Amino acid sequence: MNLQTVKNQKGFTIVELLIVIVVIGILAAITIVSFNGVQNRGKTSSAESAANTVLKKAEAANSITSSYPQNAAGFSANNESSLTGSGVVLVAANITAAPSNPATLYIVPCSGTAGTGGRITYWDYAANAAVVKSYGQPTATGTCAAGTALPAATF
Repeated sequence: MNLQTVKNQKGFTIVELLIVIVVIGILAAITIVSFNGVQNRGKTSSAESAANTVLKKAEAANSITSSYPQNAAGFSANNESSLTGSGVVLVAANITAAPSNPATLYIVPCSGTAGTGGRITYWDYAANAAVVKSYGQPTATGTCAAGTALPAATF
């Protein structure tokens, strides 16, 4: 009877390697899903910040001229309410889908007495829905109508 000595074998079996590959794949999938959520929250935060900037500028314009801006020219009427350099894009329409640029806001003036207010709409990327913020008194003298007469403006 021959006795064979077992040599010290070094290395991993194919099963061990497959287990490691599967674990790495699971961790990568979790990281990618988590990263997408962080990106969407970041875009939403950027859009909300841009909307708040426009709302503050609208209030500044109202305190100076006693009228809320109804278009891009209204914001540019004085230095305190100017959006120049802010990176905000104002689009005169109702929002229909998520814009590629989170700083794209949709402005709609209110009908009734001019300068009474309006609404700014931005996209919530995390909830995949539009969020509306009003300035002035948008329902006191009329309702916010579709702002088709306003041109898009980039600041």
